[in-house]
Amino acid sequence: MAYQERPERERDFHNKRFGAVEERRQDSFYFAAQPATDACWQLLRETAPGKTALEYGCADGENSIRLAPFAKKITGIDISDVAIQKAKNEAARRRINNVAFQIDNAEEMSLPSATFVFGAGILHHLILDNALREIHRVMRPSGNAIFFESLGHNPLINMYRNRTPEARTIDEHPLLKSDFDIVRKHFSKCDLQFFGLSTLASIPFRRSVLGRTVRAIGKQADNVH
Repeated sequence: MAYQERPERERDFHNKRFGAVEERRQDSFYFAAQPATDACWQLLRETAPGKTALEYGCADGENSIRLAPFAKKITGIDISDVAIQKAKNEAARRRINNVAFQIDNAEEMSLPSATFVFGAGILHHLILDNALREIHRVMRPSGNAIFFESLGHNPLINMYRNRTPEARTIDEHPLLKSDFDIVRKHFSKCDLQFFGLSTLASIPFRRSVLGRTVRAIGKQADNVH
């Protein structure tokens, strides 16, 4: 498929996603991933104060809006015009004036520099070499980047992905070990933290009183080195 068609496919898929009101089935995995989400947010809050930030693939702006009290200024970009409009509407409704949202192609950004760049579930939608080149281009020399991404090495999750192709675009792929060689090509330092192996056992219990307990046990197991 031609390269120029890929951004359009991503835009159309996510316009449909953000225009829907029903919960997606894969959202159940976010329950199991909560320890990873918590760790990521702690790192973002520690990094944001006084910084001019770029949210790379901001979706409906929820993360930028949540981080706004900690940062000097945040600009969020996304290829989905539906998502960007939702983000603008929510920021206006909450009278948050240090965030801005705009439609942009993450692989060919029109933005100025940022002190730090962050994103969640975005890199695996892109041609990684192109994306990292752009991130490096806009990031100031003293800056850093924080990303929360899915990995492609868990056979159970891969089985689920294969059974639910409608839940994702045909162009995306969870990151693999080889992808981090590409990261290191563009950045001198790459720190990795892994989560969510044993906590997956909590998914069947997520709606019961046992859910949080099973997840907490899984988190302890994942932290054993």
